[in-house]
Amino acid sequence: MDLKTKKINNVIIIYLYGRLDVHLSAEIEKEINNIIQGEPSCHLLMNLKDVEYMSSSGLRIFVSTMRILKESKRKLKLCNMNNAVKKIFEVVELMDMFDIFDSEEEAIQSFKND
Repeated sequence: MDLKTKKINNVIIIYLYGRLDVHLSAEIEKEINNIIQGEPSCHLLMNLKDVEYMSSSGLRIFVSTMRILKESKRKLKLCNMNNAVKKIFEVVELMDMFDIFDSEEEAIQSFKND
């Protein structure tokens, strides 16, 4: 699993790559928390286009990240989910908990409309 970031205005886009499983999720979560602390006024957008696999440990990252951001009145949005990842969110009934967009552009626009 790899993680890259890009900042557009007050939104940090996190690009996740590879497998988000029990072996890597703690490390990824730590990196995301560092980003959140380092940019205290920014919202987060996670681009999941290149995530091949996600376990329940991976899902936990999204739930805990959302909680942390909510405490400081910031938002977490997700985009570019492939069908396998989308299915996992559906099975555990998390689709309604997150703002999920088909494209990065749509998601970025939605921050401007909030």
